[in-house]
Amino acid sequence: MPVRERTIYDEAGLRVLLQRPEGQFLDFKSLWDRRTTPPKVLERRQVRDLIAEHVAAFANADGGTLVLGVDDDGTPSGHGYREEAIRGFLEVVDARLRPALTVDVQRSRVDVHELLVFEVPMSVEAVMVEGNGFPYRVADRVLREPQEVINARKEAYRRVGFEQRLRTDATLADLDLELARATLRHTARGGEPVEALLEAYGLVVPRGRAPAITNAALLLFGRPPLARWHARMGVRFFRVAGTVREHGPRRNVTQLGRLELPIAALVPEAHRFASAQIRRSERLHDLFFRETPEYPTFAWQEAIVNAVAHRDYLDAGREVEVWFFDDRLEIESPGDPVAPVTLDRLRARQRVHASRNPLIVRVLAEAGVMREEGEGIPRMFEEMHASLLRDPELEVEAATFRVVLRNEPAFEGPSTAWKRAVDALGVSTSQKRALLLHPTGFTNEDYRKLNGLDRDQAYREIQDLLSRGVVTRQGKGGRGTSYVAVRPGAGDAGVDARLQALRDHFAVEPALSNAQFRALFEVTRHVATRELRRLVDEGKLVLEGARKATRYRPGPRL
Repeated sequence: MPVRERTIYDEAGLRVLLQRPEGQFLDFKSLWDRRTTPPKVLERRQVRDLIAEHVAAFANADGGTLVLGVDDDGTPSGHGYREEAIRGFLEVVDARLRPALTVDVQRSRVDVHELLVFEVPMSVEAVMVEGNGFPYRVADRVLREPQEVINARKEAYRRVGFEQRLRTDATLADLDLELARATLRHTARGGEPVEALLEAYGLVVPRGRAPAITNAALLLFGRPPLARWHARMGVRFFRVAGTVREHGPRRNVTQLGRLELPIAALVPEAHRFASAQIRRSERLHDLFFRETPEYPTFAWQEAIVNAVAHRDYLDAGREVEVWFFDDRLEIESPGDPVAPVTLDRLRARQRVHASRNPLIVRVLAEAGVMREEGEGIPRMFEEMHASLLRDPELEVEAATFRVVLRNEPAFEGPSTAWKRAVDALGVSTSQKRALLLHPTGFTNEDYRKLNGLDRDQAYREIQDLLSRGVVTRQGKGGRGTSYVAVRPGAGDAGVDARLQALRDHFAVEPALSNAQFRALFEVTRHVATRELRRLVDEGKLVLEGARKATRYRPGPRL
């Protein structure tokens, strides 16, 4: 039967499943149309289409779990269909997918709501939805791919994929079952016997009295000596004194250590080892100086776990290598990107998916060791950008994939005095970033590139700076217009000088009026009113009186 109704998860496991984010291996679908009040159930045809598309998409990629009757945030919402409608939903796999696909389905209640859980295996060939082509799962989206493209990926996996091959010389005794149990205990099926878990994840294959063991199982949980299963499955760490590797008598490379562990233990241990080598220094963080690691933690951790999870294990002559230079960190892993993944698409932060080691990746993702497919590299770019560091550099050379993280800032950092001045302003993070990194002036284009905004949003935020009197406009208009911090002649203390001018005023006058503020800083009444209100909100001034009698006295934070 293409659909087998059986118990896949117990209630505790279902609740764990609903806590996970949607991604490459998991999708939640509500069965309610909430555009009406009260909500009504989705049309049956719409549900049948949804099932066919998502089941085929999972099968054409790496398999996965589709849960119906759940909102996007994991909240159970059930359905309002009669039994005959549910039976029709379960028949969709047999009726609309070609070739035939065997899918496990579970009907269970969580908080009185019935859920339909489809556990979809990875298919051996492209699966078509009749009348709707070949869907393909990429992260949390469904795309359309040509049949020949999907089949070419699957053929390449069967032909050269290392992880799915069976080892006739291995048995369950060659696996560290305690490590497997500890790794998988927090997954949705973590309460099951460890042997059942290994089978559920495709790591062992039932065969007669003893299961067959895959390379993936041995890579993840193998007992030492690991060289029996793979000669170079570890990670080596190096330190270079300087920015260039030297050889011979000028050799400046020190091997810091080598980790040879099964992947489930290797990744956390590699993170601990690397963390001890990451230096800390005072640098900009959230736009202000703090002692922080020289690289964002997520960025270097994700680069290491990706190198281990996605490397080419057919190459048994090389390991993953982590190189610490004075100015950068390099993580190298054996293997070229797998089509359709390309450097250009990764650099553009596109979510793109193709698996060299889908069994390993799914275990690590569901165990929480790595991010879902398609999320890691885009966030790596975001973390480096948020830390005001240069974008990660992605390179391929001699069948080696390299990630380079530089600890140099993307822009020349501001002085401490200028930082203090900008810190005193009540403006947004993106506005502070522009003032900090372009103290002598910036254009709309500078602002857009720095903050990743479109032209209209950049215009609105710059206009806000103008209305506050923080910057002034220079140039004849158009693309040549630049925006310069008020009183740039004061050097790095431009904004700080404004606060000092207030302090000087209060040294001889007990109070300040709106008119005096306008004369002091040569701004309009509107700008003066907004600026004075902000200074009151920040505790730098204290408001007294009303209307024409309004006066401002120095506040505790001036």
